[in-house]
Amino acid sequence: MRLKFIVLILVQVVLLAGIITYRHYWVTANERILLTSAPVDPRDIFRGDYVTLSYNASTIDLDQFGISEKFKRNDDVYAVLGKKDDGTYDIASVSRTRPASGKYLRGRVTYERDNATRREITLKQDTGAVRVFQRPWFTYKTGERVTFCLNADGRVMTVYPEKEKNPCRSGDPFTGVVEDIKTVKFSQIRVEYGIEHFFVEEGKGRAIETARNARNLKVEVALRDDGKGLITGLMLDGKWVR
Repeated sequence: MRLKFIVLILVQVVLLAGIITYRHYWVTANERILLTSAPVDPRDIFRGDYVTLSYNASTIDLDQFGISEKFKRNDDVYAVLGKKDDGTYDIASVSRTRPASGKYLRGRVTYERDNATRREITLKQDTGAVRVFQRPWFTYKTGERVTFCLNADGRVMTVYPEKEKNPCRSGDPFTGVVEDIKTVKFSQIRVEYGIEHFFVEEGKGRAIETARNARNLKVEVALRDDGKGLITGLMLDGKWVR
């Protein structure tokens, strides 16, 4: 009985060492890139804090990329990445087949929707400047005056009514009158890439969740040539969390 116990412990040690060695090889042998993420922080009471991460490539508007073919659950998807001015990578196009070159993430479809909807809101400032913004939903009406808080990419983080004073705690404000609201239907797929979860030191999860709203959270990923990634760290307001 004692011999079996010792063998069992040795097997577990060997397996653990193999996992650590494989992870180390993956990280050192592949290029690391930065992705911008919007995390949510559920808590696992048995394993401490972790963040569930989502990317622009996680929910893909197929119409935006001119893709009319249908996808099914568990289909392979390749999100081709392009480098932005701030050094991070974002989805630039989508492919069913593995790209011949460049950087890309390989994922699988978790669901598809042919009748997804979003709102396109036309906002006019007092200066006469007009911009159109996209939101998954919008509760205000035409004629109302609102403030959109925009991140560095010009995406809407939050929306506040006119009566709110100094609403944008982060991001740039764009205040104006709602001139038009359109409901747009499109085809959408949800994709997982295997880089949606990252465990952090207990107590840090809430701070990471807060950074989501300002999109100050970046995810460092060791990216293999086949499009598979491994999270190696998070950058929160310019500081690393590993």
